[in-house]
Amino acid sequence: MSSGPPSVGSMRRRTLLAAITAGLSGCQVIRETTPTSTTEDEPTTLAIDLPGDGALDGWDTFRGSVTNQGRAAGVTGPGPNVETAWDTTVRSGGDDRYLSAAGGVVFVAGERGVEAIDAADGTQLAAQVTPGHEITTEAVLVDGRLYAGTSKSRLLSIDPTTGKTVWEARTSLFNYHDRERPKTVGSTPSVTDEQVYILDRSPDGHRAFVRCYATENGEACWWEWPDVGSFGWGPPRVVGDRMLLDEGTELVALSLEDRTVEWRFPFPETDLTNTNTRTLGPAVANGVAVAVTTRGLVGVDVDTGERRWRIAARCWIPDSTPLPNAYIPAIHDGTVYAGLCGGQFGAYDLASGEEQWTATPDPPVVYWTAPAIGNGCVFVGAQGPENVPYNPGDRDPDDARLYAFDRETGEQYGPWSLPGHLGHPVVTDDSVVIASGDSLYAFE
Repeated sequence: MSSGPPSVGSMRRRTLLAAITAGLSGCQVIRETTPTSTTEDEPTTLAIDLPGDGALDGWDTFRGSVTNQGRAAGVTGPGPNVETAWDTTVRSGGDDRYLSAAGGVVFVAGERGVEAIDAADGTQLAAQVTPGHEITTEAVLVDGRLYAGTSKSRLLSIDPTTGKTVWEARTSLFNYHDRERPKTVGSTPSVTDEQVYILDRSPDGHRAFVRCYATENGEACWWEWPDVGSFGWGPPRVVGDRMLLDEGTELVALSLEDRTVEWRFPFPETDLTNTNTRTLGPAVANGVAVAVTTRGLVGVDVDTGERRWRIAARCWIPDSTPLPNAYIPAIHDGTVYAGLCGGQFGAYDLASGEEQWTATPDPPVVYWTAPAIGNGCVFVGAQGPENVPYNPGDRDPDDARLYAFDRETGEQYGPWSLPGHLGHPVVTDDSVVIASGDSLYAFE
């Protein structure tokens, strides 16, 4: 790691435009508006210059694609023999940061909006492209637009190269003592076929439904459809004319042609009291959806809703509190990559669930990030326990690491030590970038 101060360059910009205001009713198109009020340290310069001939495209949904590969379409990334390239402090600190990457730019979404960082050298391209908004999802990047949800019942569409808000759409409010209050959009948008989908919850919080908006102008395709469950936090996974949703206690398939529920696959061992200990972002490829349950991983046939296979994992601490038993999976070339609660990271055949290899690093691991697929390898972050016996979420910020594993053999590269709690890594053309503590770290 570099020992000197972070290398944050001066902001480069093409224009200085202010764009967003809050308090809209319904869904509107906003061409140019007065800047939202900000604090003294809140930047209001929004536009970015793209490095080289970069294009902001190919990060369509949570983790970039329905396969959860952590990279934009067409990106290969580095091999496993990487070294530290740069590190830079970012404005949105804490654990609730979401990375996405396209066109040579890494976007950091969090409580202070979306920051843009040059993936080549860590230079800050823009300190803020969503002024006045706390961003609560990944920034999705399609056809030069950035889509994200906020903590104030808003879905945004922004052109980060000009600083313009293209449109804002209102999502559900929350009823509290007979008063409507804004609430968090927790579902990373999915963009496909000129439509944006999110999963939302009713004002009383008791049911979940899908919202759909036109990418061009934010007009609603429908207001709410259908009543799909009760959780409403996970990202929709659109595969052909079907949408898959992990609804906490079951995996649900919806037909986009006639807006009906095709099938529901229940997770009998899961209830709403412990669903929040696991991710709700299944990976999908080759007709199989891989979902995390509180007892491991399960592969479900996308056409029939029947179980193909199951990988069991069950971990407890002495007071019988269940731990997260598996972590966000990724799929590449017919193989599933995922970390399990016993400290293993493994590769499994997508069609059968058969183990191809597992690695158990030493010192032990109690938390795995989502994987990011590189060139012939898979990158993943890990953290050890802060205390023994440990509790769920009891990750040691002083024991954070980045690993690379050969995709075919499981050969381990690294670890590279990091200084704080980890976010999910992303892969760019030449590097893997991961958030740790208050900084981003790039390895090439």
